[in-house]
Formats: sequence, C-alpha cells, structure tokens
Amino acid sequence: MEKTKILLLDDREENLLALKAILNRDDIAIYETTSTNEALRIVWDNEIAVALVDVQMPGMDGFEFAETLASNPKTREILIVFVTAISKETTHAVRGLQSGGIDYLYKPLDPYITNAKVDALIRLSRSQREIRAKNRLLENYATIVTNSPDIIATVEPETGRILSINPSVQTILGISPSSIINSSMLDLLVDPLASGLKEILVSRSYLEGSTIVTEDQFYGLLRQPVWLELRIMYKNRLLFVNLHDVEKRKAHERQLVEAQSVADKARKAKESFLANMSHEIRTPLNGILGIANLLEATSLEESQKNLLEMLTQSSASLLNILNDILDISKIDEGKFSVVAQATDLRTISKGIMDLMKFKADESGIILSSYVDANVPECLLVDGLRLNQILMNLVGNAIKFTPAGSVELRIDHEGKTGNAHQIKFSVIDTGIGISEAGMANIFLEYGQASEDTSHHYGGTGLGLTISKKLVKLMDAELQVSSQLQKGSQFYFTLMLTEDKKAPGARVQTLFNELKPFTGKKILVAEDNRVNALLLKKYLNTWEIEAKMVENGKEAIDALSGTGFDLIILDTRMPVMDGFETARYIRREMKLEIPILSLSATVMAEEVEEALAAGMNDTLSKPFQPVKLHEKIGNLI
Repeated sequence: MEKTKILLLDDREENLLALKAILNRDDIAIYETTSTNEALRIVWDNEIAVALVDVQMPGMDGFEFAETLASNPKTREILIVFVTAISKETTHAVRGLQSGGIDYLYKPLDPYITNAKVDALIRLSRSQREIRAKNRLLENYATIVTNSPDIIATVEPETGRILSINPSVQTILGISPSSIINSSMLDLLVDPLASGLKEILVSRSYLEGSTIVTEDQFYGLLRQPVWLELRIMYKNRLLFVNLHDVEKRKAHERQLVEAQSVADKARKAKESFLANMSHEIRTPLNGILGIANLLEATSLEESQKNLLEMLTQSSASLLNILNDILDISKIDEGKFSVVAQATDLRTISKGIMDLMKFKADESGIILSSYVDANVPECLLVDGLRLNQILMNLVGNAIKFTPAGSVELRIDHEGKTGNAHQIKFSVIDTGIGISEAGMANIFLEYGQASEDTSHHYGGTGLGLTISKKLVKLMDAELQVSSQLQKGSQFYFTLMLTEDKKAPGARVQTLFNELKPFTGKKILVAEDNRVNALLLKKYLNTWEIEAKMVENGKEAIDALSGTGFDLIILDTRMPVMDGFETARYIRREMKLEIPILSLSATVMAEEVEEALAAGMNDTLSKPFQPVKLHEKIGNLI
C-alpha cells in the first residue's frame, strides 16, 4: 500500500520527536522540519497530504504558513491541522480556519486523539485525491469525445433515442448535434428495417455485456449514403455508440471485389487458353512420339535410328517448352510443389550428358561433367525437377557457346549432421552476358538482348522456370558472367542423405510388355492418329479394342458386348469425355472402370475427370509403358 506523506512543522525538536513517536506507523511517511522555509521546499518537492503545523513559530507563524500554501494551486489541497498550546478561544480557532486549516490539536497531545484525527484526515485526503483524479479523467474524456473524429453518442436502449452526441456528426453526416437530440438514431439510417442496429435493439443482444460491432448506411450530406461502423457497449442502462466512417474502406472493398472479378475472369481465360493450347499441341505431339515408339520396335538401319533419335529429341524439346509454360503458370498460382525422393545425382548427371551429347557434338563443343567423390550415393531431392533445372541450364549453355566447352559440376561443400551442402554449377565458355542483359535473363519470355532470340532461338522460359523451381527448393539461382568469356549459373541445396539407394530405371519397348489376353476395351478418341496408336498398342497386348470417335458412340457401344475398361478422350465432338462418364455412372449405372485420356495437364481437368466418375487419368503425350501400367491397375 502506498504510504501517506505527512509534514511535521514545529520550531522545537522535542515536539517533533513527540509527534513522530505518536505517528510511528507503516502507512505513514513522515517529513519533519523546524524551519518554515524548509517546510515550503518539502511541500513543493513532495506530494504532502497532511501537515501538522505549530501555530507559534519565529518569523513566519503557522497561520501565515497555511495562507502561503492555500495561495498556490500546487499546495492548496494539503490538509492542515494546527498544533498549539495556546488557549482554545474562538478568535484563534476562526483565524486558523480562515488561513486554511481544517482542525486543531492541543498540547499536550493525546496519542489516541492524534492518531484518530490523522486517520480521518488520511481517509479524507485519499478520497479527495480519487475525486480529483476522476474529475481529471472526466475532463479528458470530455475533451476526447468533443474532439474525436468519430461520432460518439449515448442512446436509450429501448427506443434508440439519442441522448447526447458529439460535434463530429456535423462533419461526417452534415447534421447539427442539437437538431437530433431526442430523435431516434434509426431515423438516420438508409434502410432501418434491414439494419444491424435495428436487430441489436430488438434482440437486446447488447445485454450480453460484450462490445457489439456492426455496419450500417446512414444518410449524409445531400442525402448521399455513408457507411459507418458502429461499436456498441451497454453500461449504466445506456448504449454508448462509437460510429466510425468506413466509406473509403467500403469503396476500396468494392474496388477489390471488382478487381478480383476481373482477375478471376482473366485467370479463367488464361486457364482456358492454356488448356486449349495444351490440348492442341499435345494431341499431335502424342501422335509423333507414338509413331516414334512404333518405329523403335521395328528393325531399323543405323541411319534410320539416327533420324528417329533426332525426331524424338525434337519432339521432347517441344514438349519441354510446353511443360515450361504450364509449370510457370502453376507456380505463379501456387499450385506447384516439389516432392523429395531418393535420388542418385550421378545418375542424373549421366542422363543429362547422354541426352545433351548429340546437341553438343552438333555444335562442336566439349561437354563434360564432374561429381564430387564426397557426394553421397543417394540424397532426398525432387529428382524430376532437379533434372529439369539442370537440363535447362546445360541446354542454355550449349546454345550460347559457339566454341569451347560446357561443364556440369556437382560439388560437395560441407556437411551438417545428416544434411549435405551440394553446389550445382553449369560453366560455359560462351558469349557471356552484359551487365544490362543480366537484368532481363530471369524474366518470363525475357532474353539478354533483343536479337538473342533471332540469332539463337528459344522462348526465354528456360531460365525463368529454373529460377522458380530452385526457389521452391529453398535456394537461389545465381549467375556470374563476362562478355565473350563465358557464364556460370549455380545454386546450392541442403540435401539429406538417404541410405536406401534408388532403383534403376529399365527401358522397356511396348511390344515387350506382358499381354492382357482376352480383355476387351472400349476406346473413344476422335483424333485419327492417336486412335491408330491406341489400337496398335492394345492389339499388341492381345486386347480386343472397340474404337469410336465420340462419347455418343461410346454410350451406344456399351449397350452391346461387355467391356473390361473404357478409355475416354476428354475433348471430343458431339459428347465429350466428362459428359460421357457422368452419363455412364448416373444414367446407365455402370461400374466399368474408366480411364481419362487428356491432352492437358491442368489440375482442374484432372479433378473434373475424377468428379465425373472416371477412375484414373493419363495425360498425352504418354509412354506406352505408362498406358500399360494404368490398364493393369484398372482391370
């Protein structure tokens, strides 16, 4: 508990000692002096609550001292009790009360009376202090309310009648405060019947005790609607309402909704374009790669094998460009993720060397790779995406290196626990990049200079997708370069070692896969080349294939001989794959497995296929082994 400060003023030391002995308590802090000048300093520097002052003193007597305190705002609240040994005549008592004192103590002092009076004075002082503090708070609140930019009102709960309101109502709504006192706040609303305030008043939800927040439209200047946020609190049988102008926020929200609508339309248009583009490119590309697979299974001369290899590589390049465009779209929309799996970095390095050797030899440059001996055999990383990044970087380096060399390096730079710091670098002796060009190379469809695409070709997507994929792996793709001396693209990953080695991939020709003897499959595919390929694959696997060109023909065919599986292209004339699948499931009530065959890889189309009742999906272009795997799983 805070101690009450008491001043003892007497010109005789023995009197001070007697007073101190009587008032020796834990709840009192005593300041004592025999000098009035010293006493004045004490009351100025300390918050003295009570002063016990001797009347007869040399120089300034007790009455004059009290008058001095009463004349100053800082000390006038001190409660003064005169201590005297002179007579109790009325003239002395009146003089003391007129000078600012409130009571007398007479010598010799009675300890009980002295302590009782001091207790009463302490209580009085504390009460007065609390009253002064509350008055100051009320004055502050009044100032805040008057000058608040918000409308602040007290309202009668039962009727909504306004009892008081601050001047801000004039600024916000253009209404004089005095003109709406005793009128209902509901009369200021644009739509009182549908208002949040009306609901609160009717339901009396304010009785729950918590602050209620709602929004309503009020009539403003020239009867223009203004949105206000109402914060309502119930206390002392009144509603205290704070009304904040949120018209700008509401306008901003409307703009955001409109912008979101425009963005949604643009996104849907983009998705539709990407889906259509994907379908239109992947459909013939599936035919090209499918024919290449068929040719690969035949007896070929060495020159024919070379031509077939070039055909396959060109198709793969086209597919990579298409995948880059779709991957960028997925990353930008947050629909793309990397999945860490057991991966052998040496296998990835060798695969890239094997695939890019033909291109390097064609350009007459030396292609090499280096994998640090300290790199573990197996690390956890998304091998597919890492391969995509390095393929892009190596392919880019070969393209911009007219002569010299391109090296892929995988260096081990340290270990923390089970995590290994691996640096991936692609170093070339090519044309290099200017300082100005460095700003553009990672931009979508960007090139180091305007004539780069003309001289060297390419879409400008390789580095963009690589940078975004590296970022998804919690790293940063960086570059250092000198014009006409070469470039180095590099990034560092922290990868965890996996003691379990990844299984080796085995390349199997479609005609070496096991047959599905006696099985019957219905295929709906409108593209003649793709239909021919599917029929060839299925027949090779000893499957009886019924070929139709659209969903309507598929439904008609289902009324006849039973099938073990249905393969539906998603985009067909007359009746597409989604509509066909829904009809088979809902109208025909058939449970035959359905495989969706789509030339798009959009996640939305996969979801739509499964929602329509299809059991699995396969995207074009596909490898025959993947089709064989899907068929095996479904039948």
